[in-house]
Amino acid sequence: MGLTECIYCAIPSEEAWIATDQAVAIPHPEPIATCHMVVAPRRHVSSLYALDAAEQLALWAIVDEVRARLSRSMRIEGFDLGFADSPDGDSHVSVHIVPRLPGERVALPHGMQWVDPGGQ
Repeated sequence: MGLTECIYCAIPSEEAWIATDQAVAIPHPEPIATCHMVVAPRRHVSSLYALDAAEQLALWAIVDEVRARLSRSMRIEGFDLGFADSPDGDSHVSVHIVPRLPGERVALPHGMQWVDPGGQ
């Protein structure tokens, strides 16, 4: 996928849930769960390790803010975070935030690393 086709590079700030100069949070275009969100750096890189320290801090600050907003607005049992990181590819690195809602079970897609950060 080239830069002209990248959804994360093309999203205008006014269409994002959260937007800074460093990163953006948007609802996933094809969500696997209620309120499935994606946080991506503004700079098109394929690996988290290609981001400088300021970009990494901004990315994780937005992940934390998304989790906090979702926790305040709905009953959440927890979250799964998925890392779309492909150092050998040209895809845009992103962090997927999938809230676990009571009674809703979701099959997390393969091809990403998933973690349960514990707590909210």
